[in-house]
Amino acid sequence: MKSRQSNLHYFFLFILILTSFSSCSKDSTNINEIVPYTRINFQTNRIWHQELEKIGTGIYFDSEDGFNSSAGYGNHGIYIVNTGDGFIAMDATCTLDVNSEEHIEVSKENDLLGICPICESEFVFLSGGQIHKGPAKYSLRNYKVIYNSETKEIRVTN
Repeated sequence: MKSRQSNLHYFFLFILILTSFSSCSKDSTNINEIVPYTRINFQTNRIWHQELEKIGTGIYFDSEDGFNSSAGYGNHGIYIVNTGDGFIAMDATCTLDVNSEEHIEVSKENDLLGICPICESEFVFLSGGQIHKGPAKYSLRNYKVIYNSETKEIRVTN
């Protein structure tokens, strides 16, 4: 009986060590920690923006486009993209330097890519702003999109 208790202690010690190695590292960072929370409550309509009818196209919206709240973090604006399966909305704030006065701009060569004019990081709009080329390490912050196919209303919120 005594050898069983001894083995049981080793088993629990092994489990403890195993879980400590498999836990999240201190370097795992949530995008919400990079781009601070900003209240977003915006709506538009596909009828007003024919560009959103085509799959793979997007539009940049800033504070002059009818936001009744902030237009993204630091008023950098928001991109809305038609993915074919719905819409994605992402903040136009570069995740390398969120306090920059500049915002992500659409690439002149490929309108599916956003480029930071300061650090030249590239983000793929169609995949929700995933990083394509650094030095930025994190994807763009995404917002919740609710689409009403009957009225063609697009609502962006968090």
